[in-house]
Amino acid sequence: GSHIDYKDVYTEGITKITATDIKYAKHMGTSIKLLGTSKKVENGFYAMVSPVMINDQNPLYSVNGVFNAIFVHGNVLGDAMFYGSGAGKLPTASAVVADVVDCAKHLDRNIMMNWSSQSLELMSVDAVENRFFVRVKGSLTGDISEVEAVFGKVETVSLPDAPDEFAFVTQKMSEASFKEKAEKLGTVISRIRAWI
Repeated sequence: GSHIDYKDVYTEGITKITATDIKYAKHMGTSIKLLGTSKKVENGFYAMVSPVMINDQNPLYSVNGVFNAIFVHGNVLGDAMFYGSGAGKLPTASAVVADVVDCAKHLDRNIMMNWSSQSLELMSVDAVENRFFVRVKGSLTGDISEVEAVFGKVETVSLPDAPDEFAFVTQKMSEASFKEKAEKLGTVISRIRAWI
């Protein structure tokens, strides 16, 4: 019921996702998806767009190709997913024609909208909590103790064709806490938010 300016939404694209990240995801039985998320939490609302690693237990895992999905969790509704074509000339044409028809059906009429004129203030992304998939330089046998000294207990992953690095998945933590710990560690190659 409130307006959100798209400029206020934290946005991170897929340009930093590498072929090695995708190899790790396949090895782990996960997939990397670009997700737009919005959630009401204790401290307020947040909205962000970013790559997220998800496993096959997540309904969004099987959304591929030209298909898009919206996954909603409501306090009464529970979980619901809306799925369909979202790209290509025919789905786009269908959406445009539907909007034109809707406008034509409501000519010279005011449609009541239940939207506040106030913009919704989003909480800082630094306070948002996630798990993180993290790739680091080093060897699993030699450097895991340093990782656990900074991040605590982690789940480790290694790839045979990436001998000079390994990866791990953190426990849930805030974005700000992750940044601070990653700077302390100093060997981070990349990170992806993980819903696994």
